[in-house]
Amino acid sequence: MGKQPTQGQKKTKDQIAKAASQRSKQTKKKWTKGRAKDKLNNAVYLDNTAYKQIETQLPKMGALITVSTVSDKFKVNGSLARRCIRHFAKSGLLVPAGDQNSKQYIYTVNAQVVAAQKAAAAAAAADKPQTQKKAPAKK
Repeated sequence: MGKQPTQGQKKTKDQIAKAASQRSKQTKKKWTKGRAKDKLNNAVYLDNTAYKQIETQLPKMGALITVSTVSDKFKVNGSLARRCIRHFAKSGLLVPAGDQNSKQYIYTVNAQVVAAQKAAAAAAAADKPQTQKKAPAKK
């Protein structure tokens, strides 16, 4: 019920008609704001730079690697993320975590392969002769 008039005052028919006409002119209340989710602009193709970035960053992602984490981090399409995970699993960089389901890929980084890559990189850096720059001569 609406507000009752204070004691001693009664609304006239004109006041009631005016209040009713004003209510019909007002817009109806919306219960939601209707916010739309922003559309993602994820890549559909991989170029060489994106592939190399995924190849170097994927071992650093941590214990849980799924389609959604790869898609979010590298801004790639879900089907492309699945392909990347399958590719790196076949090459031995990723290993399955537990029992696998055909709908959800859950992988972890193969620590032995990552350690071997770091050792190879360190050996390559050690074999490379270091050249020192000469300081400019003082005049």
